[in-house]
Amino acid sequence: MLLSFLIIASGWWHIRAAYGSDARQFYISKPLTMVFIIALAFGYQSDDHNGSNAWILLGLCLSLAGDVLLMLPRDRFIQGLAAFLVAHICYIVGFAQGPLVLKLVDGLLLLAVAGMVFGMLWSRLGEMKIPVFCYMLVIIAMAWVAAGAWHASLTAGSAAALVGALMFLFSDSMLALDRFRRPFPHAKAWIMSSYYAAQFLIAASLAG
Repeated sequence: MLLSFLIIASGWWHIRAAYGSDARQFYISKPLTMVFIIALAFGYQSDDHNGSNAWILLGLCLSLAGDVLLMLPRDRFIQGLAAFLVAHICYIVGFAQGPLVLKLVDGLLLLAVAGMVFGMLWSRLGEMKIPVFCYMLVIIAMAWVAAGAWHASLTAGSAAALVGALMFLFSDSMLALDRFRRPFPHAKAWIMSSYYAAQFLIAASLAG
């Protein structure tokens, strides 16, 4: 309960700092929120019976590394993208440790959404076309596997993982549109609130 409160408070602090002038608050609050989320996930390690929790925890740690790379004053977008790509692969492996019921319709719907977003970005991506395309495929796979785990178990934990994966897809789509197409009002608030919600739900899914 305390960690959940700290995650919400720190996430709110970061969003406020993103619109302020104090860079120190921004640089502290962003990784701090992920540290609290990792601590939440770490608390469920004793319940890890098939290794899935360890993969999710590794994905969260890689996400923390990606956060740090993306917030540095010097642009480390490619490196940050790579860290999150590997994090999503860890999430996929973690979600896939249990039974799966992968449905074609889920995959097609996810591909349709991603294709629409990628189509909006195509003319603006330049040399980033291939990296962004590969990243989108991986995050779609993560959401599809999360859906498959939910179809197979119908537990609260698998539902949290699925909603978290979909929130991640939403957050990254907003980030891509804001960065490569056209900045939109309150982009930072939309991106970071959905991002922290996604990571929180993925961590909380380990509770079962």
